Amino acid sequence: MKKYSNTKTIIAVSNKPAILVYVVAALMICTGALYFIVASQDYSELPQSSAANNNNTDSKDEADTIATVNEIVFFIVVGIAYTAAGIWMLENKYYSKVSYVIATIGSIALIAFYISTRTINIPSIGIQDDVGAIDILSKVLQAAIAGISIYILRSSTVIWRSATTTRAQPSSLSSQSSSSSAAAAEILEHEVRKMQKRNENQERNKDDSSGL
Repeated sequence: MKKYSNTKTIIAVSNKPAILVYVVAALMICTGALYFIVASQDYSELPQSSAANNNNTDSKDEADTIATVNEIVFFIVVGIAYTAAGIWMLENKYYSKVSYVIATIGSIALIAFYISTRTINIPSIGIQDDVGAIDILSKVLQAAIAGISIYILRSSTVIWRSATTTRAQPSSLSSQSSSSSAAAAEILEHEVRKMQKRNENQERNKDDSSGL
């Protein structure tokens, strides 16, 4: 008795040049590098803080040291996330929207968090009054990342292709993989033709309107 399972193939197509993918991926990796730089700067200040705590047992100094360690961990995590997402974008380009959604939400959230730490007295953080060149540069990069990612998301088309297939035996896995790849390529080619035809119609309408 054959068993059936539902499978889905997801294809994202864009009529925009792939240069946007490389631009936003480069911005992601640069932003991750900035967070690593800030983490290294905070780490270099730790020995001085530790020495001050040894000479002075004030609880405020201990709290500052703990806060610095938490900042280092936070910056490293964010740096790794940005770098990994940038590499993910380079590998998938327009064929997955997940990385662009994550980049958009994450960048906007980090910008909002930065502004809130400078304007609101957040418990265990307080109001931060330091605004450096790296801070401003990172927020500009994050705003650019969010803007380009949103543009890519709006300009790309996702095609969902559902099919019912039999559960493959081990000997037929390679043949089914080849057939699914051929079907995906066929859908992709069809969608690209539709986009080209739509663009040609738009150009023709513009020429007609300018002639009038």
